[in-house]
Amino acid sequence: MFVQMKRFIVKEGTSDLVVNRFAGQNKLAEQPGFIDRTILKKNIRRGDEEVILYVRWESQADWKNWEKHPDHIAGHKANIGKPKPEHILQVEQNTYHVME
Repeated sequence: MFVQMKRFIVKEGTSDLVVNRFAGQNKLAEQPGFIDRTILKKNIRRGDEEVILYVRWESQADWKNWEKHPDHIAGHKANIGKPKPEHILQVEQNTYHVME
């Protein structure tokens, strides 16, 4: 199994903007090897908020296939040249191989 984690730090009161972006049905759930997705949220320092998108895949290859999928690429291309939303302060992504 393989896990992708995206961590968003956002301004206080704006975490639902990130949650709503990833919640519900979308093309991700239709991809081969997709297992499930969990969205976590909490308040952190100085009133900022944190949202974690946790996505489980059958394999790293399945995740890489999603990263190269035309629907995924189109979603990113639609934002080229647009400024980062003001409510997003920081984004990190990490991936992990599940050992047990």
